[in-house]
Order: sequence, then structure tokens, then C-alpha cells
Amino acid sequence: MNKEFFIKSVELTDQYHSLWVEKYRPTKLEDLVGSDSLISFLSICIEKNDIPHLLLYGRPGTGKNSIVNILMNNLDSIFLIINASEERGIDTIRDKVQSFAKSGAWGNKLKVVVLNEADGLNYTAQDSLRELMETTSKFCRFILTCNYINRISDAIRSRCNEFELIPKPIEIVKRLTYIFDSENVHYTDEAIIFLIKKYNTDIRKIINESQKIVSIYGKLDINILEESFNQQYTDFFSKIFTLKDAKKIAELTKKMIFDEDIYSTLKDYVIKTYNNMDAVIIIADHAYKARIVMDKDLVFLSCIFNLIEVLNLS
Repeated sequence: MNKEFFIKSVELTDQYHSLWVEKYRPTKLEDLVGSDSLISFLSICIEKNDIPHLLLYGRPGTGKNSIVNILMNNLDSIFLIINASEERGIDTIRDKVQSFAKSGAWGNKLKVVVLNEADGLNYTAQDSLRELMETTSKFCRFILTCNYINRISDAIRSRCNEFELIPKPIEIVKRLTYIFDSENVHYTDEAIIFLIKKYNTDIRKIINESQKIVSIYGKLDINILEESFNQQYTDFFSKIFTLKDAKKIAELTKKMIFDEDIYSTLKDYVIKTYNNMDAVIIIADHAYKARIVMDKDLVFLSCIFNLIEVLNLS
């Protein structure tokens, strides 16, 4: 092996494992932060080396991919993995999934199709997927993951064992304290509560944000976190209102945190920067909608587009 290539490979591996979210990613069922019933169910599947069609849903960062990885490492099966948010059309189902699923048995091994972010599949693709699930179930299973269960057709849902991933706050606290103690981080209970409030059940974001703050400030406390988040919001608003391309606005918005404070902070920013009361009314209206609908990111994106229009920034 080329020595230079070997050294670079080692450096990349060390960098990868220096990320807490990867270093502490669950590798066993007992490491998962989730419901006991789901863990028990998956244990039986692994023991029998067989699974039904599965639909795992929940907010980002709740462990859907970790579950898939554990199943891949413990089931003696052949896997095809598709990111449905990037390959959402009928061609993906026909060309990739169908050819894999209909190719017949692979010895004694079960074939498993993993469709990550399956809520990104359009209606036609989902209808084709439903037919495949019916006709190939003898030797092929499907594992679907999604953030928004309401975007999955009833026909597909009826053919899957559904599990919603909602980590309990106490389980998140235990996981975080284990990571922080292992990394010798100085932290306070108030800081952990603040992070959980901000990110809800998105454990991945909590871990990533914690590592970023610690790398800059050397510790986690409430004052540092509040200052950091306020600055993040200000930087985000300053940038989003200068963009002209709708696609770029949508991409940037996806990276934002949709907690109960974002609309309040947005209102303060708009009043200070533009002093426009029509804009304030738009923010209040969308803040109300965000409390009662599931797709909070879409509500916020709608709010941003409405503000750009009323503030004549387009």
C-alpha cells in the first residue's frame, strides 16, 4: 500500500471518530435510546434472522439510521440502501428497487431494501413500491424510515409494522451525561435541559452542538449556550433575507432549529431591522400554525417567503 495514502487514510479515520456523534453512535440494541417494546421486537427479529416490512418514523436525530445499521450488522441478509429524498421518482423504484427485489432468492439469504426518508417519494413511486411489497414479500423485505408519517400512503402503512421513535427526556439525559463524562466535559444540569428544550428529541443535533460549543469555550453552561444560539439566529436571519433564490432559501432553512423561541427571535429581529408591523403579524400567524401542524419546517419556510414578499426583498 502507498505510504502516503495509508497515512491520509489513518488521518481521515481519526477525524471521523473524533466526532462524538459517530464515536458514540449505538452499535447494539441495548445502546439505543428508544422504547422498550421496539428494542424487544428487534431482538426477536435478529434472533430469528427475519423481519417484516418496517416503517420507522420520528423527528430527525431520533435513531432511525442507527436502528437500520444495527439490523444490517446483525441480520444475515443482502441489503440495498436508497436515499429516497434524493431519488424520489418512479424511475428509482423501477430501475433500482424492482431489479433488486424481483431478482429472485439469493441463496438462503433474505433481501432487504432500505428506503431512507421514504416520505420524499412521490405518489406514483409510492404506488409502485406498494405493488413491489406485495409481490416480492416471500424473499424480500422493506425498511422505510421517514420524518413525516402523514406523507406515507395508507396503502404502504397498512403493509408495515410501524414504530414511532420518541426518546424519553430522561433517556436523552442519561446518554448525554455518559458522553460528557466520557469526554471529561464540564457541564451543568441547566445546560443539558437547555439543549433538550432547543432540540427536542434530536439527539444527533444535541451531540453535534455540544461538541462545537465545547471545542470553542471548553465547557457547557447556560450563559454560553444562550449567547451562542442568539448569535446563530441573528446570522441566519441576516443571511436568509439577502438570498434571492428560493431553492437556496429552502436549503438554508432546513438547517435551522424549529423551537418555540425562533418566532420570538425572528419578531425581534424584524422589528429592529425593518420596523414593519405587517411582517410582525405574519410572524405571529405562522407561530400559531407551527403549534398545531406537524410540518414545522414547511410552516417556517412559508413564513420566510411571506416576509420576503411583504418586506419587498425579492
